[in-house]
Amino acid sequence: MLALSDPIRKLRVEASWLREEFNLAARAKRSRHEQLAAEMAVIRLYDAWARYCRELIILCACGNSTTLNGAVIPAVVTKRADVMPVLLSTYSRRKQYEPKWASASECIDAAKRLNVANLGTLSAALGATNSPAEEIRNVRNYYAHRRRGAKQRAMACNVFAGSKPIVFDLARYRTSGETFLDSWISGLILVATSASQ
Repeated sequence: MLALSDPIRKLRVEASWLREEFNLAARAKRSRHEQLAAEMAVIRLYDAWARYCRELIILCACGNSTTLNGAVIPAVVTKRADVMPVLLSTYSRRKQYEPKWASASECIDAAKRLNVANLGTLSAALGATNSPAEEIRNVRNYYAHRRRGAKQRAMACNVFAGSKPIVFDLARYRTSGETFLDSWISGLILVATSASQ
């Protein structure tokens, strides 16, 4: 039997590795090389969240998965390989492209379309206002695309000390006592844990 704890474990492992890479770059001499490594850690963190969300929905749809509370989720689609074709068949225009999994609204919409049994729990957790996913997305998009609009959205997150989205600012401490990057990772794990109850 599959467990919803498995994708959380994978997310934790990858996030831990990315935290380590980011911290190595932030403590170094902060050359262009370290800047790129730190930016890539932010980009990969968002990608890890997207993979987590995709796996969560697949496990909930193919059933026989246990939540963290021990409840068994009934199957909606009998085979794992059939989950994406079934989901994509529910869209009138998006026949070839999967949802943007890291987007709470698209992930919840996919769960609705698949009619998963634990939709309420997923919706409440993934759509929570304290989720850092949107903040990470805005910062990640600047590092990935370097467009003016992306810079404005990154700066609107209020995670940078100056007038530019300098990645090393994410190593600063928040009032909570965690660095910005650490608080993002903690927040993602919290949301993932809530979604898997």
